[in-house]
Amino acid sequence: MKKIIFLLPLIALNTLGLTGCKSSNKSRITYGTLVESAAMELNYSSFVNHVTSDETMLIAVYDDYSSVPCGCWLAFKGVLNEYVDTYDTRIYYIGRSQFSDDSERYGLTILADGTQPTFALIRNQKKVNEYIYSNSNKPMFESLDGLRNVVTRIARDPEFYYVDQTYLDNALFTTKQNVVIEYVWNSCDDCKDCLPNVMFPYAEKNECSKKIWVIDLDVPGLLQDANGNKDKNREEYKTFLANHHMSNVLDTTFGYDRGFVPTIQIWENGELKDMSVYFNDAYEQVNGKWTITRSYYSEDRVSNLKYTNTVLQGLELPDDAITDVEYQGTTYHIWDKESARSYHKPILEAFLDMYVK
Repeated sequence: MKKIIFLLPLIALNTLGLTGCKSSNKSRITYGTLVESAAMELNYSSFVNHVTSDETMLIAVYDDYSSVPCGCWLAFKGVLNEYVDTYDTRIYYIGRSQFSDDSERYGLTILADGTQPTFALIRNQKKVNEYIYSNSNKPMFESLDGLRNVVTRIARDPEFYYVDQTYLDNALFTTKQNVVIEYVWNSCDDCKDCLPNVMFPYAEKNECSKKIWVIDLDVPGLLQDANGNKDKNREEYKTFLANHHMSNVLDTTFGYDRGFVPTIQIWENGELKDMSVYFNDAYEQVNGKWTITRSYYSEDRVSNLKYTNTVLQGLELPDDAITDVEYQGTTYHIWDKESARSYHKPILEAFLDMYVK
């Protein structure tokens, strides 16, 4: 466990700060990590997933064609690992062989010849800064201080930090730290709406007083069995939801039904103080009108929440908010995410304003 942190003209690459922004406009790296001590290797599929999730990310590209790794890459990989461990920042790396001639590269330079590593910042699904190893910029590829100097010119440190169950449970139940935690699945469509449309923009606009921890429950031992199969009825998963007050099994004040993601909570001194659930409403036609029949934001629960007085349960939705979708011969009635977001975003932002701003 770790401790608690393109094609540009080659002449232009000689200036490290070339595409850096003024302090107020720097990109904010999306994710830090409190449980990883090394850079994370990606294959092409996972690379695309991170980029298309609108993650602002640091990534290195290295030559993996040679049977003998380049010495400059081995040194740089060590620097990347040291950076992750020292500054609690997620950094990714990927081999050039992962990119075919027709692969989408999101602006990254994939060198055809040579063994030089490259390093880039991706934001809004495109490269915004990139550096190719050369004699003029060796410090960033060979030393922690050199890399830190470059990263701080182009980016701000993260507001979201990944943790795992062991780390989280120690903080909540043993050392009883004050924690803001968001529970997600990496495969959850609602999470994929919440993060880029609410959480990421909030962190870009605000310097938060508290860091937000993130835990992915779509992992073996929780949502997944040993073979990687997802099952919401696994006893281990249901126990986790109950013990963390996400479901109503042990907590009828804050717990919501069987427990859903994304959920965000604030804990203080070993006690859950408040909680927010994004989306996860049920709706049906009542007297010919689409109506929210189950929501975290019921009248009874809202009376116990400190950050909002908005009640969604019982709300009639606009006629055009529901879209009929055909799938394998069955018609599903889907609440348009943009419409749902118009109700849920202000509520979640009110939570963030109260507890992390």
